[in-house]
Amino acid sequence: MTISQRQRLMSTLRFFLAGIFAVLLLFPIYWMGQTSLLPTSAVLSRAPSLLPDPAASSLSAYQTLLATYPVLTWFGNSAIITAGSALLSALCATLAGYSLSRFSSRTAHGIAFVLLLGRVLPGTLLVLPYFVLFRWAGILDTHVSVILANASMITPFATFMMKNYFDDVPRELDEAAKVDGCSPLAALWFVVLPVAAPGIAATIAFAATASWVDLLFARTLLLTPGHWTMPVGIASLIGEVQTSWNQLMAAGVLSVLPVFAVYWFAQPYLVGGMTSGAVKG
Repeated sequence: MTISQRQRLMSTLRFFLAGIFAVLLLFPIYWMGQTSLLPTSAVLSRAPSLLPDPAASSLSAYQTLLATYPVLTWFGNSAIITAGSALLSALCATLAGYSLSRFSSRTAHGIAFVLLLGRVLPGTLLVLPYFVLFRWAGILDTHVSVILANASMITPFATFMMKNYFDDVPRELDEAAKVDGCSPLAALWFVVLPVAAPGIAATIAFAATASWVDLLFARTLLLTPGHWTMPVGIASLIGEVQTSWNQLMAAGVLSVLPVFAVYWFAQPYLVGGMTSGAVKG
């Protein structure tokens, strides 16, 4: 076997494995979408069909869902909380990641350890103290409480994400900006951030996704049904005696659409190598 034939074989094998992985990854989403279009009798069938049946498919589950439940209100609450959590987490992570990347000291190492410890602690351990704290502060059952709780869980990991991106940005850019009279914050804003745009986009996408799918903090801190988010609303569709699975899957389809939109629009920025050639030796 020649080298070219071996390369073609390896390329075909990688493509085949990637296809299998994509099918396994996307099948739950496909099944959720198909289930949302089927009637209850077909959903509860003992021999469900893997292929969609156009004759039995309809949008009745979506129509019933939107007419019966305040889905748009849940959507709006999730959008507000997600936007606030993502922006707050990205802001804190950017400043903290830049500091940890550029300044090495015992204090910086101590802060990094505290952030890592905060990431290790599970949310179930923090939700009760948050409940007591936010009730004392008078912000319980508000969007602000969930935004702060989500940001506290997202920021530690997002900080190390941004630190890794800032580590790849040549320090010569900072030094050149300081020679031109920029302060450290001005160098970060005008020079470093444009180069680290892929890292910021990835951090915002990660923070938005983590906040959008949050159920623990939203379910505990939001007491009024009018303040519920999409995950909490979807969880409320599961009844103790009976569950309308097609409506549940319809709500799931509506819930994942914003996540796809975030990664679709952030995709052009999720490309590394922007620092290549920024500094010539």
